[in-house]
Amino acid sequence: MEITHIIAIIGSIVGVLGVFFKREEILSLRGKDFTARLDSTVRFFKDFYTNADEKKLVLDRAAQELVRQDFVNFRFVQYLIKLDEQYLINFDEILNHYRRGREFIEYDSLNKETDVNNFALNTPKNRAVKTQVRLYNVFYFVFAFIGLAPFLFSSWFNNFLSSKGAPFIFIIFTIFFVIVVFGVAVGSLLQANSLQHADDFISKLQEAERNRNA
Repeated sequence: MEITHIIAIIGSIVGVLGVFFKREEILSLRGKDFTARLDSTVRFFKDFYTNADEKKLVLDRAAQELVRQDFVNFRFVQYLIKLDEQYLINFDEILNHYRRGREFIEYDSLNKETDVNNFALNTPKNRAVKTQVRLYNVFYFVFAFIGLAPFLFSSWFNNFLSSKGAPFIFIIFTIFFVIVVFGVAVGSLLQANSLQHADDFISKLQEAERNRNA
């Protein structure tokens, strides 16, 4: 095996592991306008937070403007603010957990009052969170390996793909194969990350309620 081939294999392994261990930092790369956040927060507390006479839809829109997301309502945000004001949670941290993990969280938004009982964790086939996260991580490494294997361990495949006589359909199929396999791999990694955030959201709310009632 040539030294360049060995370097390619090592580089690919490092890349796969790097994405796995740095996924949280990668997903957090987005700009934050702190001035706009401050303005909307001041406006929310001044005009809406204690205004029980305002229309429900207006209050919900105000809450969505505050957190810059459309998947919340006023009661949801008000509940988190109350916990934050009592130093039981960090508002931004727990909202980030919900934002990242909401696909695995069931939220009963129809109750007039919101508390921890309005939220429930929903895992595939009701598996334990740790078990499901491990499965997603295994899927990531398996499909990443499947996508890399032909390029790393088959000199015939590389030579045939780079030759002038390689059929166009073969090249198209290879590109499609790589996109699909790596799409599944990255999707599995994102699912694991999302489920972990969902579990953190529920756990922190439950801990906050326990401390609140202590």
